[in-house]
Amino acid sequence: MKKNILLTLSLLLVFVLSACGASTPAATEPAQPSQAESVSADALFQIVKADGSKFDVTLDAVKTLPLAQLTVEGKVQEGPKLLDILALADITDFSEITITGSSAPSTLTREQVDENTILDFSNRGTMKLATTYIPKAEWTKDITEITVK
Repeated sequence: MKKNILLTLSLLLVFVLSACGASTPAATEPAQPSQAESVSADALFQIVKADGSKFDVTLDAVKTLPLAQLTVEGKVQEGPKLLDILALADITDFSEITITGSSAPSTLTREQVDENTILDFSNRGTMKLATTYIPKAEWTKDITEITVK
């Protein structure tokens, strides 16, 4: 009898303690999605349009685009034109874009987003900016977002 009571109390204690350890968001604080949750798993990066809406750029979509070549500092860079990538998100009219990633962000005017500006694949499977308008050392690497104004 004592063993049954002790076993019951032990189980009850474990249940109560496990319930106390579980944390739930307060009812007044809605859970906010993290950056990783807002981008689809197969997206290379995201385009944030001028109206605030977002478009995920996937590898499959990028593979459908024609490749362009650009020679900078004696090295050939190859990838789709930035204009073609923006067209995936139905963006044709803009004043500037800002590209962010693992290195310093780059801002380009509409006039700089032409045949001399491409996105090149890195050896890590990410994309990097390649352009004649910004020194190579300042190109944004491992692009995570392109913000359009």
